[in-house]
Amino acid sequence: MTLIKKISTSSRNGDTSALLSLVLKAFDKNDWSSDTFLNPIIERTSATNTKLIEALKRLKVYSQMAEKDDVRDSSIKALFKLVEGYVHIPIATMQEAALVVENVLQQYGLSIQNEDYAEESADIDSLLNDLSKPDVVAAIAKLQGVPETIDALSTAQKDFENLALQQAEGESVKKDLASASQLKKEGIIEINDNLVGYMNTMAKVKPATYEATAKTIAELIDKNNELVKRRHKTNEPDSKLV
Repeated sequence: MTLIKKISTSSRNGDTSALLSLVLKAFDKNDWSSDTFLNPIIERTSATNTKLIEALKRLKVYSQMAEKDDVRDSSIKALFKLVEGYVHIPIATMQEAALVVENVLQQYGLSIQNEDYAEESADIDSLLNDLSKPDVVAAIAKLQGVPETIDALSTAQKDFENLALQQAEGESVKKDLASASQLKKEGIIEINDNLVGYMNTMAKVKPATYEATAKTIAELIDKNNELVKRRHKTNEPDSKLV
């Protein structure tokens, strides 16, 4: 009979959650409520994995916020550079229009892209408001590409703020949520210290009831551990959060 091995503690957070989900699905195929030792393990593993999935979603939002911030930073830089180019163009009407827009931009400076999220958001909102004033809008209309660049910045800002709101709402509900890494550790300990030995023993004692499920779990853990080994061999980093 194939023995269940312990889960590699080097497993990534996301991989561990995926593994725990599959292990729980393997148990779902049978009714284990009469097993007073196994059933609590399944319930604890399920509760831990639910929290881990929620934590991973939160971490994904953090990652997406950085990506959205990069997009709006690029839009800010594009706007400043484009207007700067028009300031030096040897066409009087365009140069005059560019100076009107540049006067607004200089009140904020290109350095706003290096501010923290909240401060940058406030400054971008203020900048967009200033750029929407009638005299500035008239000047912008004379500069090809500038209206589109401002629209791109406005869209990037809205995308970032929508995601920031989602993250803030999640934090207010889950402010005491344990970190994904800690939850991963708890899930692995539950399986390694409590489930593995018991299932290996019961598969021998009552193979008709336990052996098939034990074999499935063994295969799932073997695949996970092999993935960890391959990453180490290829020097692929294991420090990813998700």
